[in-house]
Amino acid sequence: MRAVRDECLIATKRFSNGFHSFTCLSAMCNGTDPCVTYRCFQLMWLFDAGLFAAAHVRGKLLDRHSAHPQKVQEQTLRALTRRAADTAFGREHRFAKIRDAQSFRERVPLRDYSALKPWLARALAGERDVIWPGKIPYFGMSSGTTAGNKYLPISLASVSQQRRGGFEPIAAYLRAGGRRDLMSGAAILLGSTTELERRASGVYVGDNTGIMARHIPPLLRHKQLPTPETRRMNNWDDKIVALAREAIDRDVRVIAGTPAWFTGLFDAVLQLAQERGYGARTVTELWPRLRLLTGGGVRYAPYRPRIEARLGAEVPYFDVYNATEGGIMGVQDRMHDAAMRLLPDAGVFYELIPLSELHAPAPRRLAMWEVEAGEVYALAVSTPSGLFAYVLGDCLRFVSTFPHRFVFEGRTKAFLNVCGEHVSQAELERAVAAACVGQGVVLTDFTVLAEVSESGIASHTYLIECDGPAPEAEQMANAIDVEVGRNNEDYRTHRSSALSLAAPRVVLLPRGAFDRYMRARGKLGGQHKVPRVIEDRALLRELMPSAHVTVERVPAAE
Repeated sequence: MRAVRDECLIATKRFSNGFHSFTCLSAMCNGTDPCVTYRCFQLMWLFDAGLFAAAHVRGKLLDRHSAHPQKVQEQTLRALTRRAADTAFGREHRFAKIRDAQSFRERVPLRDYSALKPWLARALAGERDVIWPGKIPYFGMSSGTTAGNKYLPISLASVSQQRRGGFEPIAAYLRAGGRRDLMSGAAILLGSTTELERRASGVYVGDNTGIMARHIPPLLRHKQLPTPETRRMNNWDDKIVALAREAIDRDVRVIAGTPAWFTGLFDAVLQLAQERGYGARTVTELWPRLRLLTGGGVRYAPYRPRIEARLGAEVPYFDVYNATEGGIMGVQDRMHDAAMRLLPDAGVFYELIPLSELHAPAPRRLAMWEVEAGEVYALAVSTPSGLFAYVLGDCLRFVSTFPHRFVFEGRTKAFLNVCGEHVSQAELERAVAAACVGQGVVLTDFTVLAEVSESGIASHTYLIECDGPAPEAEQMANAIDVEVGRNNEDYRTHRSSALSLAAPRVVLLPRGAFDRYMRARGKLGGQHKVPRVIEDRALLRELMPSAHVTVERVPAAE
């Protein structure tokens, strides 16, 4: 224990000293004095070395906590409930009596957003000590596209927690053997506007990325893109154009954001390079020291071919599991393995509900150390923003325990299950991605509608946009049908009878259809993403008029 603490102190001292010196002199690197330039490079190396040391110290701490998560998770729960014991929510649920996970379950029921909304509305109106001590300064507006806006609390304690979490993907990349010169160049954060709405209560409302961009550590601000002026822009298209101008001649090393929006930035930068006569045809020709892509919110795999076509060279992507409700709670920690490690010491207490029991009268609520590999669970969290036993609506499938690694299986509302087929968001994405590879096309995005006809026959309609030549729709429908059935026995069983589940239907959309759809809904860019499953047929009609191909249902699978 003492050895780890000593390593932490040494790494922190090196990191802090190097960071201070680097910040003071980094502006001198563009000077003509060779001695100044040489010293600047020395300081950059020192800063990167400190970062590398800190990453490995963090890794040792995470390994210890991951091997014995019960201790740190119960400490987290006690800290959260003690902090909120004198709030209105804490008094009603007798937080002062909570000693462990079991006593917490006995006093605090699971709740989704609609059930917590009366409590949240009081805090949003500026009332103090409702769900968390004092007044909550920020509310993050969720990125949901199929339902109304959700307003989620972000306390100052949560801001601090999320700032610490921002180091996790950097540290994981470095521990996995990544290049050490990450911070010698610029970093791009593809986030929403920092112009927040100030309510009459004095509470600020906006996208979580815009809120956190206001809290970038001062010593990092000169390395961060876009500039403050561009970050304040509300129009996503204008922001991307402005960012391209700011970034094109910078030494960009890191890009963070929702992967669905990476290609928009890359296209803008490459178009600007063409206008300026740079001759670059790929992103890595413009930014040859681009080391890392990171982000979350959607699975990276469906967007990978489109992103890599623009990059021109391999750039590692490290996934994170993050949410407005709890910040970064999971991070990919191996270079070529997309599974993420659940962070037991992220300041969040986790409860996992077997997906099959989520809507049962008394579902099992398992702690992190009680889950089993191979199972799919709905996640509930308790956070330093005053959310307790809050059901996020996300599904995780654990691939290992101790350490607990998982894959994001999708939203609970993004399951296709109109006749018992139980197709998850992850299965949909894997099937469409595989079908695109098989058809030799590059996917832009897709969504799916599940419905039941008057005769009782269920069907799935896929709306697909491709980047470049479109595939033959009937072949695409067949390929998706085969891929989903290959990995899902329930789907395969129901597809064996055309009277239960008809074969999928494919609608091919013209280029730009999803961007126009998202722009019309005010959901373009930032943390927003195309809904993977459409529940409201009215939303389908917004996309369908632009379709240029439709196909009849293909015969039932064997």
